[in-house]
Amino acid sequence: MITIIGGELLSALGGAPRRIEALGAGKAGPGRLDTVVGGDKISYPYYRLDTKPRPIKAAMIDAYLDEVLEALWRQLALKPTDLRNCGIFLGSSSIDYSQAAILEQAVNKGSIKNIKRRRAGGGCYAERLMKRLSWTGPSLTYNTACTSSANALMDAAAMLEGGLIDHALVFGLEISSAMTLQGFVVLQLLSREKVRPFDAKRSGMILGEAVSVVLLSRTDIRASAWHYLGGSSNCETFTVTGPNPDGSGIARVMRDALADTGLQPHELTAVKAHGTAGESMDSAELRGMEQVFETIPPYFSLKPYIGHTLGGCGVAELVLTMECVEAGFIPPTINFNHLESEFSQPPVKERRPMTAGRFMLNYFGFGGNNTSFIIEKVL
Repeated sequence: MITIIGGELLSALGGAPRRIEALGAGKAGPGRLDTVVGGDKISYPYYRLDTKPRPIKAAMIDAYLDEVLEALWRQLALKPTDLRNCGIFLGSSSIDYSQAAILEQAVNKGSIKNIKRRRAGGGCYAERLMKRLSWTGPSLTYNTACTSSANALMDAAAMLEGGLIDHALVFGLEISSAMTLQGFVVLQLLSREKVRPFDAKRSGMILGEAVSVVLLSRTDIRASAWHYLGGSSNCETFTVTGPNPDGSGIARVMRDALADTGLQPHELTAVKAHGTAGESMDSAELRGMEQVFETIPPYFSLKPYIGHTLGGCGVAELVLTMECVEAGFIPPTINFNHLESEFSQPPVKERRPMTAGRFMLNYFGFGGNNTSFIIEKVL
């Protein structure tokens, strides 16, 4: 069985004690981030993980990855030499940030002469981290939109199960990028107010930053109360920007995840929903759940706490879910007031006691990639 040894997170919620306090109390909110669209300076709500200067250098990303990994080593009282045959799996929806910034500057100036002939892509971060750790295991990077780090985790679990590796570090990465923010502005997908997942008056998503990591192994190598049970990832091609609004694609991936684990729908304790507060996305997710569950389990969204961290949300929201259950609860979906009349079961609105169980975690992304996996916490 695949074990989840522990995880760490850098996000707008701060350190672990502050994260638990905010999630338990149902209190969090974004700051703001400025961008320029069509020559106009616009300010949008944004969940930044800190206010540090952001130099246009790849070393900035390396430093964040090192920081979250050092926090994990401290939490688990481990060091890199304690792990053998370990792979690194990194999921992010963005290309090389240092190259993206240069590209943005060049395009703004009407020239591409400033772009250096060098490799661009998130893979360089995982490879450099592998070298800094002096490891020789596999190093893989995933870019499947908002399912990136969730898919990275599923592949890491498959390699562990196949005996190809004995440990896996899975990272989720999302740092603010002017190109990403401007793209969402142009698509008119962002809220200027609050993230209201599943609410009848939801007005769009708010983006956020997160750098996160989890350590996986197997029960024969390293035991844990947390287990990865299985999951599924598939693609539907209904639209470029998301799933079929009738929820059929979302229902299919959830059924496939249940089949992969041998569980029945009623055996789930709760669902960590994707819950972006997008007008069509939330409705499709609810329709999908109604097709799978006779009675939908308690479900919640974490995006009002850290924003939509895009390709990084797979691991970031896994870490938050585990931390909440470790603390004895699942969190309320804040900013929710009223459900659309089409639906009957609202998300969790108040903190709910929870110390163990089986949890489905859902992620749905641009391009129609849908991912759902199931974890459990045993007492």
